[in-house]
Amino acid sequence: MKSSGGEHNMTKKQYDLNFKKMVVAKGKEIGNMTAVARQHELDPKMVLRWARELSRKDLDQLDGNSIKQAKFVPTAEDYAQLERENEKLKKLYAEQALERDILKDLLKKTNPHLRIK
Repeated sequence: MKSSGGEHNMTKKQYDLNFKKMVVAKGKEIGNMTAVARQHELDPKMVLRWARELSRKDLDQLDGNSIKQAKFVPTAEDYAQLERENEKLKKLYAEQALERDILKDLLKKTNPHLRIK
């Protein structure tokens, strides 16, 4: 599908990195990039691209501003949030490991002929 350059206007709006980060962060927070994009009257595809770009390490290629931006220094709140997330994941993992062991034991009991490690 080739587009004749007509409908692509050259005055592409430039958004600064902080704005992109804010929109992407909001989208991640509510788990819906499209809704946040619409809220800011942005193209959801563009916002999803920002999210991809921001999740990559090469942020300096997003736009010229980012090079001049200070390194991200996590706050105590960031750490606290990571701690909570980490605890949640640990619990989830432990529960799944337990479930797996229970299922394995059950399989061994109900199918003694199967060699289950």
